[in-house]
Amino acid sequence: MEVNAGEDQYEEASEWFVKYLNRQGDWLEKTRGNLMVAATVIAGMSFQVMVSPPGGVWQSDICSSGDQTGAVPVCKAKAGTSVLEHESSKRGLYLGMVISSTVSFSASMSLILLVISGLRLRNRMIMAILVTFMVLAVLCISAAFFFAVALVQYDDDKIIYILMVYVGFWIVFPVIILVSQLVRFLGWLICFICCCCCPRRRRSPRRLLPMTPSPAH
Repeated sequence: MEVNAGEDQYEEASEWFVKYLNRQGDWLEKTRGNLMVAATVIAGMSFQVMVSPPGGVWQSDICSSGDQTGAVPVCKAKAGTSVLEHESSKRGLYLGMVISSTVSFSASMSLILLVISGLRLRNRMIMAILVTFMVLAVLCISAAFFFAVALVQYDDDKIIYILMVYVGFWIVFPVIILVSQLVRFLGWLICFICCCCCPRRRRSPRRLLPMTPSPAH
């Protein structure tokens, strides 16, 4: 009887987890349009940062004139390329902006492709991919904003302080979300283990006693 009760509790916990996933899938189905809008906006922002980089672009080629021996002139900058790309002091910030913008754009476009592909969002794998792409796109576009502001500021203490507060916020806030989700998962896991290890006892059906004839008076 205890083994059967444990199996019943395991099935009940599994059904509860499936219902939870179904609720998450329903939420994603209802917010399909919102996901498309958010991903489109983030993709547009990432694209704009790359085609219009901070500091502008060179309007003409900057080449050193060749010497009298007929050597080919060396060009330090080409027209249409980013000005800050060639600044050695800000090379790391520029590369950080390029990497974060590229990852954000790729994640946003991948999310849009998944949404318009017609796949059911209730699928567990699709749900995990959508959430991962959306979180990655938001975090990377936030990092691109930081790198873009750091590129165009010139050692201003107030701006540096604002950027430090900005970085601290985007470190603490995702950690809080991650910890809350971890607590929810641990709570579910504890309830699941308790249900499996401490099954409820089934009530045994009462046996009907045979009726005895009353003694004749």
